[in-house]
Amino acid sequence: IAGSCVQGSITLNGQPLRQQRFLKCASYVAQEPLLWSQLTTRETLRYGADLHGAGSSAKEREALVDEVLDHTGLKSCEHTLVGDLFRKGLSGGQKKRLCIAEALVKRPSILVLDEPTSALDSTAAFEVTRLLQGLAKSSNLLILCTIHQPSHRVFQLFDDTLILAAGRVAYCGPTEDAVRHMTSLGMPPLKAGMSLPEYLLDVTNTDFTAAEQVEKILDSWVPHPIEPSDAEGAGVRETEMRGVGVQTLILGRRLAWITLRDPMLYASRWLFALVANLVFAWVYMDARDRTQAQVLPRIWLLSWCMGAPAFMSVVVIAVYSLDFHILQKELRNGMYRPTAYVMSQTLLMIPSLLVLSACALLPLYLIVGYSWSVVVEMWLALSVCMLWAECLAQLLAVCSPHFLLGMVAYIGVMFIAFLQAGPIISIGSITPVLRWIHSINPWFLCLRAMTTLDFTSSTFDGFGDRGELCDAPPVPCFGKQGVDVLDGVGALLSSFGSEHSAAQDVAVAVGVAIAAKLGQYAILSLKAAR
Repeated sequence: IAGSCVQGSITLNGQPLRQQRFLKCASYVAQEPLLWSQLTTRETLRYGADLHGAGSSAKEREALVDEVLDHTGLKSCEHTLVGDLFRKGLSGGQKKRLCIAEALVKRPSILVLDEPTSALDSTAAFEVTRLLQGLAKSSNLLILCTIHQPSHRVFQLFDDTLILAAGRVAYCGPTEDAVRHMTSLGMPPLKAGMSLPEYLLDVTNTDFTAAEQVEKILDSWVPHPIEPSDAEGAGVRETEMRGVGVQTLILGRRLAWITLRDPMLYASRWLFALVANLVFAWVYMDARDRTQAQVLPRIWLLSWCMGAPAFMSVVVIAVYSLDFHILQKELRNGMYRPTAYVMSQTLLMIPSLLVLSACALLPLYLIVGYSWSVVVEMWLALSVCMLWAECLAQLLAVCSPHFLLGMVAYIGVMFIAFLQAGPIISIGSITPVLRWIHSINPWFLCLRAMTTLDFTSSTFDGFGDRGELCDAPPVPCFGKQGVDVLDGVGALLSSFGSEHSAAQDVAVAVGVAIAAKLGQYAILSLKAAR
């Protein structure tokens, strides 16, 4: 609050309270049920137990999952998918209880909930609140939750109540003493038939009660000092986070299972790349003849082969933007480190992109016929371009405030990369203010590498030994050997030439992709620390 001064210190188990220490003993349940829709109830809890299970055996973690399922009343739906708008799954009340159960597998000492009864009917709200009350007593949990407009029977389940008005404390103490405190300050008594929470909200709301009266309530409240406990063994239980390596393996296994359950993120793009490049290869079918007239079409076909699947990475932004909210919840709850998430994501992404590149390249080899002697190198160069596109999409997904803005930004970047890919305009003709972009443009670098690989292992007809087979202009005439053809193309498009190294171009593209991935990691770390 402006003009206020906060003094003093807070310790936990004798140590200064910091976020990481607090996360070792507390769990937070968000207002919205943020869950992986592709997992079942039991799978959700099992992965949570594995991530929090430092020092426990697999048998102990499975027993913990069974115990939490029983306590939260989710045993009957343990094999039901969480579900979403596109697949049937748990009800709203069951999702709320699953969020609570997911927090409990951490075995916390403190459970903080944000409006656990919102969007629930009165019966479901009461059952969730009664569950919390039972857990507080049976598991020796301190449970803190915000709640708006609770019903009378829900409100009666709370031991203590904190009422805030105008950012200040109006009352904090046992629920049954709240009315006595208000009437002692001259407030009207609780009317017959009126619920206690409605009464407390009315007398502390300046819209319905005179501002002077509310100010009197706020000024009259005197906080009761809490004496620190010196009792031995009164420390709060803390849980240790597992190592990054173990976290990476668990997250990788979970992400792979989610992808198998819902393969559309990658499988749909595999199919698109195969079909789209089949059409491109068919259109450029004449390029199968290595003649002087087909030199430039072969370069163009490679560019389209890269561009179609690369542009489709835009769907990653929409998917990851939805998943990012779940990721934030898990990071802020101390389930794992951002490093583990980025590493597990990369472990699954790389083989998926290798398959994507194979699907994109296969039609070109079968229909047009590029050099088989360098097929592995061509495949890896295309995979690096796909890796850059994927890392760029993931970066924009985590740094854009809305996924549509991220998608627009991605299309803009890809369009600039396409313009400076080499075949459209000679790089030397671009104004120096923008020319530098091509040096860090993976689309251009990988295209040049693939062109170099294909041409240097090929010969082209229609030239002769000294150009004697070339027709009169305007028929193109580049050369017979692939190296000479590259130099001939370089006379038109200055970015191509035999002096360029395919390995060096690919290495620079890998560096750009890694930089985008590190950017994603940095933003994740910053947002998780907020």
